Amino acid sequence: MRWIQERHFTEGQLIHRRYRIRHRLGTGSYGVTYLCEDMQTSQACVLKRVYPLRGGRSRAQLIYERECRAMKAIDHPRIPSLLDTFQYHQYDCLVMEYIEGHNVGEWIFEKGLTFTELQSLQWIKQLVEIVTVIHHQGWVHRDISLSNVIYHQNQVYLIDLGLMWQQGEGVAHVALLDELVSGDQEEKRIRRALDVSSDFYGLGHLLLFLLYSHEEEQDQHSLLTDHQERSWEEELQLHPLTHQMIRKMLLVEPEQPYQHIDKIAQDIELIMADLESSSVHNSTHPNIPPV
Repeated sequence: MRWIQERHFTEGQLIHRRYRIRHRLGTGSYGVTYLCEDMQTSQACVLKRVYPLRGGRSRAQLIYERECRAMKAIDHPRIPSLLDTFQYHQYDCLVMEYIEGHNVGEWIFEKGLTFTELQSLQWIKQLVEIVTVIHHQGWVHRDISLSNVIYHQNQVYLIDLGLMWQQGEGVAHVALLDELVSGDQEEKRIRRALDVSSDFYGLGHLLLFLLYSHEEEQDQHSLLTDHQERSWEEELQLHPLTHQMIRKMLLVEPEQPYQHIDKIAQDIELIMADLESSSVHNSTHPNIPPV
């Protein structure tokens, strides 16, 4: 199946008489993305061919239509813009703005960068600013993860809008979209919830990855296995309000979960101000990109 997905897209190939393939960027559950050159503008762009590994043509069409609609609806400088849509050899394709940089997973696990508590909150603050716009426009992203958050030139970007849900729309199509997502069922239920809480949960998990990167005594792979046995609440020494905020993001009882993204933004500002005022948290690491 993977070979069938990629057989038509090769380096140097001209797609739709306009987009010259440079190389493949990645292959996921919903399709393949390529870095291309737009021969009309000489600009780099991303071509995505939507073809899920499971679910067939109807599911591919649903994903394609949803992502295009969401990208048209959300106008934000740190979300890639939709540039073109077309069919190529019966495959639905979309072309979007190319965002340079690396995703958070690459920064941590490949580049070996570490983040203090304050620096972690600075990153999350930028991401919350994007999610705030999404929520205020009546959408939920539902796929905030290490691979979908990119950092470049002091800016955080959010990509991949294929699972977005518009508040108030029916659930039938979304159920079809989600029914084949693999993984732990409880995790899936929370991450794919048709509610803003799914984005809060994703933000909380992303923040934990940033915070764990600062642990000096263990490598990154052991962190991922060890913290399954020991709670992050036992392993991480955090500001009390950061600790409380993460519990609320991750729906840990008896904390009352967040109801609105604006409250998370307010709490982050409060914690950052307190951390910045303390000399204990003023040290920086030279290998961390500035925010």
